[in-house]
Amino acid sequence: MAFYGLNNGMNSLKSAIYGLKDAINGLKIAINGINNGINGLKNSINGIKNAISGIRDFTNGIVNSIYGLKNAICGINNAIYCIKNSIYSINNAIC
Repeated sequence: MAFYGLNNGMNSLKSAIYGLKDAINGLKIAINGINNGINGLKNSINGIKNAISGIRDFTNGIVNSIYGLKNAICGINNAIYCIKNSIYSINNAIC
């Protein structure tokens, strides 16, 4: 009888140890899940930052395009004035 009781006690101890191992493994999995969640959140924040930077770059590109267009128009106007001045100079030379 004592032997059966000891055997049952040992089996119970083994079961308790296996249960403890399972609990530790479950805790490890939970910690990994938390770390993955934190990393996902960091990646999301970085993605939002990158999107904001992209929008800024796009806006700056539009502004620079507008300045470039203004400069092109000024260049065309200057070219027209130069042509007019050349024509006046030719007329003055003929006269």
